[in-house]
Amino acid sequence: MLKEFKIKRILQGRLFRGDEIVASITNIAKEKGITAGLINGIGAVEMAKIGYYEQKTRKYMSQEFTEPMEILSLKGNVSIKDGEPFPHIHVVLSREDYSSIGGHLFEAQVFAFEFEIIEFEGTAYERGFDEDTGLFLWKG
Repeated sequence: MLKEFKIKRILQGRLFRGDEIVASITNIAKEKGITAGLINGIGAVEMAKIGYYEQKTRKYMSQEFTEPMEILSLKGNVSIKDGEPFPHIHVVLSREDYSSIGGHLFEAQVFAFEFEIIEFEGTAYERGFDEDTGLFLWKG
């Protein structure tokens, strides 16, 4: 399954200390009418809740980390789920001891955060339940 898109526009911005990343990106996508695109970001967080999808049980395992961490990589995409723009975001975070943790980003409280949303022109993918994986994946 493959679609071809062109870049419609690039939004670049920042969030402020205390903002929540996933909710803020979701709100921006809704306000700007973004239904397809890429998300990139760098910065630091004061707290993050990240997850790992356990393939055998088909459940997300999540853990909250309440410590200062650098965002080494934040990447995601925007598509449609339940008729609304839906950002799906993964993150790699660096701890004070230089070890790294990462996974699906459920939420994160900003210390400092700069981001880009690259909006695509074209018909967005819609997410639907996939029986084979138990995940909500892109449908044709």
